[in-house]
Amino acid sequence: MEATMKAITFSAKDGIELKHIPQPEQASPGHILIKMEACGINPGDKAFINGTFTGATVPVSKYNVGGVSGAGTVVAIGEGVPQEYVGQQVTVYRSLRSTDEMIGTWCQYAHLPYLQCAILPAGTDLREYAGSLVNIITPYAFLKQAIADGHKGIIATAGTSATGIAMLGICQAYHFPIISIVRTAADKKELEALGATHIVAQDDTDFKTQLKDMAQQLSATAVFDGVGGEVLNKIIDVVPIGSTIYAYGFLGGPTPLIIHTSALMRGIALRGFGNFKSPTVQDSSKLAQALKDISAIIHMPHFKTKAGKQFKLEEVNEALKYTGENGEKAVLYPFL
Repeated sequence: MEATMKAITFSAKDGIELKHIPQPEQASPGHILIKMEACGINPGDKAFINGTFTGATVPVSKYNVGGVSGAGTVVAIGEGVPQEYVGQQVTVYRSLRSTDEMIGTWCQYAHLPYLQCAILPAGTDLREYAGSLVNIITPYAFLKQAIADGHKGIIATAGTSATGIAMLGICQAYHFPIISIVRTAADKKELEALGATHIVAQDDTDFKTQLKDMAQQLSATAVFDGVGGEVLNKIIDVVPIGSTIYAYGFLGGPTPLIIHTSALMRGIALRGFGNFKSPTVQDSSKLAQALKDISAIIHMPHFKTKAGKQFKLEEVNEALKYTGENGEKAVLYPFL
């Protein structure tokens, strides 16, 4: 009799549903089989299920199994996979590659390309990395992009977001100057505890002056923006001449960006940024190196998932409604 496993599947017609699907017994070439032990629910997962993202945004999963993030233990590797993955604990992000053989993370045994996985230190609490790689690969790819574009320092607008904290960690690991923008003076403490030395709070009366002076001092001309018009409208007239604003997200909501012609005359450029289209992710050799580099520094506290309440797969609907007080993610436990 064919072995089966529990999985959360979805379709445009039926929404999400707990099903029993065939359990993979071996790994295809270039893939690894992972016993999933903790799966973080990301905002992107909710947006996909709610129809905000199109089907092309998330790579197809066999049996329509949901989930892109998680952490687990490698139980089998396929031909061509480096031996270093055997028996390792890994954190995964399914959106980095697409194959017909993939089985998403919201199940008991995921089947994924090894180039979607970073190896974790032995003895890791997997809950702490249930949604980490999605937040790490973006700042890593962005740092490589900023350097390639000739920038010598970064300004990150969403300083206390998961990606903003990971950006701080990446920059610290590679000794690259970074200025973190936070909402309040109280928010500074969280980043100071992580070793940040250049932080500006929007509620400071001299916020813009502080930012202008720091940016000039550090030659910080790469603005990584995850907020949108709300913050950019405040800072666009004080970022250094020749700066590039890389738009990554819009946590600030629908507030439009208002640009005066003077910004263009100062050489301020606007462009989008997404890790999927970055050279780091597009080039398999660069992605393999990125995952090795990330594995070497992932023990840093900046890269841990803010894990909130835990849920069984049977409780996925409740998990999707969960909102942590400080950005904590709901975590699915496939074997509970």
